[in-house]
Amino acid sequence: MPFKAKLCIVVMPAEQETLEAAAQFYSHLFGIEFSRTWTDLVKVLYAPISIDQTMFSVEWRQMYPGETPVTYPVFAVDDLDAAESELVEMGGRLIGERFDLPISDDVMPEHRRAMLKMGRHESQISNRIGVMRRMADPNQSMITLMQPEPDSDFWFKTGSYRIGLTLEQMELWKHECELARSIGFQPT
Repeated sequence: MPFKAKLCIVVMPAEQETLEAAAQFYSHLFGIEFSRTWTDLVKVLYAPISIDQTMFSVEWRQMYPGETPVTYPVFAVDDLDAAESELVEMGGRLIGERFDLPISDDVMPEHRRAMLKMGRHESQISNRIGVMRRMADPNQSMITLMQPEPDSDFWFKTGSYRIGLTLEQMELWKHECELARSIGFQPT
């Protein structure tokens, strides 16, 4: 069963001076080497941590005045307009403007070669990973929504590459919800 959104990145904030040390810490914890992202917009070191390409990243970026660094999730959505509208209706609040996540000019030639090798046509290759928007949920916790470019869908396992829950996982979850109801809790 595919979801409406996919958790694609968990972002751990770091200070510029401690970015490398923090990435080494989490690299050791997960047991996987971290790499640098393909964008120059922020300084991020990351690694995939699940079979569905969920990423864990350590990030340093310029903060807005008064902003406190917090850990936050990035959710991939197929339609950013619809997601923003639905989540605002559910009590969310948009933060700032939408922004592009561009692919670094230094990496773009290799990205283009890789996409062409995968069978993409030149017209299908974008110079950005996607467009993003920060939001606050009803509890005022920060999240980020991202509408990936089609050539990013393969990497994030979004769009037509999305991996849903297995039948076994769905049956186990259905059982969990039934147990909750049996003790008077109504799942949302």
